[in-house]
Amino acid sequence: MRYLNVCFLGLAAMTLASCSSSDDTEKLGNWVRRADFRGDARKEAVSFVIGDTAYVGTGFGGPDAGSKLSTFYKYDPVKDNWEQIATMADPNDPFNNLGRTGASAFAAAGKGYVATGFDSAYRALKDMWAYDPSTNSWSQKASMPASAEARYYAVGFSIKDFGYIGTGTTGSSGSYLSDFWKYNPATDSWTPANSLKDKRRQAVAFVINDSAYVVTGTGTSETSTRMYVYDATNDQWNEKSQIKNATDFSYDDDYTTIARYGAVAFVINNKGYVTTGSSSTTWEYDPINDRWDEKTAFDASSRTTAVGFTVKGRGFVSTGISSSTNLDDLREFLPTEENDTND
Repeated sequence: MRYLNVCFLGLAAMTLASCSSSDDTEKLGNWVRRADFRGDARKEAVSFVIGDTAYVGTGFGGPDAGSKLSTFYKYDPVKDNWEQIATMADPNDPFNNLGRTGASAFAAAGKGYVATGFDSAYRALKDMWAYDPSTNSWSQKASMPASAEARYYAVGFSIKDFGYIGTGTTGSSGSYLSDFWKYNPATDSWTPANSLKDKRRQAVAFVINDSAYVVTGTGTSETSTRMYVYDATNDQWNEKSQIKNATDFSYDDDYTTIARYGAVAFVINNKGYVTTGSSSTTWEYDPINDRWDEKTAFDASSRTTAVGFTVKGRGFVSTGISSSTNLDDLREFLPTEENDTND
């Protein structure tokens, strides 16, 4: 693994929790190391998945440990191999540096999309770029509307070939946001979607059976403990169980270790997983009974602002930052196996 020392700014400078609320030997889940990310170690990258291939790029790092990056790599989980793809670049203006950190991404209609974030001049962004794997090329798409704030630390997801971006932090005032915007690739256009019911940044989103779940992150005054599911058909957010000890029943007594910022999420067998960030505990969410179950804690270096992705039904975590060190390792989570710290 390659490590690059960087200056670590913002919330992630806080101490990372590296232990779970109870003995991990009693929990299921095995973390297995896979092929290290081939590009420069980085934090605050984005990921999206097209077919059976995962793509990871942008972020903060590079040879001098302080660049806004535009490089991208794809991961084949069958071969356990990374390969560089076209750098995110403006084909009409080679001098337009599209490097960014804290961006958001989704895949829809066979292409990957990267939007928002902030650039090398620390300007918040609202532009969007699409990657076409059939031509290995990037093209500019419609920016978010004039009525949408430029932002970073937002979340992105897709449902039925429509993309969504929302929440985050504004560039002008640093205010937290709750609005969401829907992107239609067929018309290259944005429309407003219903806003989340609270404001937050550095949250995570995952999609199960065409329902999108948004959880964790930092709210206007504290780490968010409310979780919502998005019904795209009715453009409606519905609240789910809070991620804290909110009832007199025992099932949520340990939920206090779910809340965090700078985490990642992925989906395996129609269950959502949240791990890393300001806590290294790993939690499994079952949407059928709206309950969380603690699994084996992330057993590599604790980290914030990594990427999580699901490809071929398998969940992975890569990159991120630990203390002042950018990371490039890749870990796969096997939720039904006993943990083996030697693999």
